[in-house]
Amino acid sequence: MTALYAALFGLAFGSFVNAAIDRVPRGRSLNGRSCCDACGRTLRWWELIPVLSYALLRGRCATCHAGIPIRAPIVEAACGAAFAAAFSALAPPAAVATCAALVAIAIAAGIMIEKRGVRP
Repeated sequence: MTALYAALFGLAFGSFVNAAIDRVPRGRSLNGRSCCDACGRTLRWWELIPVLSYALLRGRCATCHAGIPIRAPIVEAACGAAFAAAFSALAPPAAVATCAALVAIAIAAGIMIEKRGVRP
């Protein structure tokens, strides 16, 4: 049961990782609601459910139908799986530390990968 809860927390943290990857390089705040990059509409709560919303919306904005990067569900699912694995294999304090490090590394790596795609 612990692994299930850890996976759910991992999905939520994966969503945060995606927000950080998207906002930090632009100098935008991590506070506030997410919005569509194409039309600027603030996303509704049901559009923010990790992995599930992407699947239900078929990878597109509900309003303007602009594409949502495939990175979003991949990062969310990977964080969910990593959190579940950490809490299954490690003592709770070590699992928490591992997950914190994972989130920091995922944000840094994601920003580096995104910037590389923009700059040759």
